[in-house]
Amino acid sequence: MRLKSDEEQNKRLEEEPEQIADPNKYKGCLGTGTADMDKIGQLPTYTAPPVMEKEGLNVNSNTRRIIFRIIGLIFLVIIGFTAYKLTVYLTGDGGEDITADLDKDEEELAAKYDITFKDNDKRVKAIPNYSTGKMTVRSGKDLHLIYINGKRVGINTDSRDYRFFDVGINQPAREAMNNMSYEYEMSMIIGNDLMGGSSDSYYYYNTKKNDCFVLTVNGNSNRIVNMTYFTDFKKMTERLVIDDDDE
Repeated sequence: MRLKSDEEQNKRLEEEPEQIADPNKYKGCLGTGTADMDKIGQLPTYTAPPVMEKEGLNVNSNTRRIIFRIIGLIFLVIIGFTAYKLTVYLTGDGGEDITADLDKDEEELAAKYDITFKDNDKRVKAIPNYSTGKMTVRSGKDLHLIYINGKRVGINTDSRDYRFFDVGINQPAREAMNNMSYEYEMSMIIGNDLMGGSSDSYYYYNTKKNDCFVLTVNGNSNRIVNMTYFTDFKKMTERLVIDDDDE
């Protein structure tokens, strides 16, 4: 056995070009075999974008920050709105002024304000009463009609839905007394009236008209918590000794 000479080797390559593999054919890994093995490491490397595991969405860190800021802003708006509503509730009074209808009978009030009045024995204790007769109350939508021995003598409320003589429930006492539109001749105060001894009732009355407007003020908050308009002042104060100089 002997090695073939270069001449014989070349002759064989010319006769069988497809059968003899090119020794450089698989050098490298790309294209036609001309890639430089030393430069393969310089090719760009593919990096997948970050993925939100639960949602399966491609979201980068900047997008996440924006989302968190929006959520935080929404919470701040909710907290601010809640604080505003709470402040309004604690300090506001509001309500519709129904002064022109205070002396209307039950049927007229029921028709105008779409109210169904019903007997309400529990409300009797919440209304200042110094008459000698029997008080009964008929209530509907936080309006309470007052009767003495079956005769209508007044109307009462502790709801912010209504105003009497420009006065509203929860209004500061000083403001209410300075701004009320009720025209009175004299006034008097009955201490520890209603609410278990923690309130005072201010009676503003007109002897010529024989009517009276009563504001009950909470002793702790100094705000109006109850108001009553009586169409018969003399009847509602039968058990009181009223001095002429009370004012």
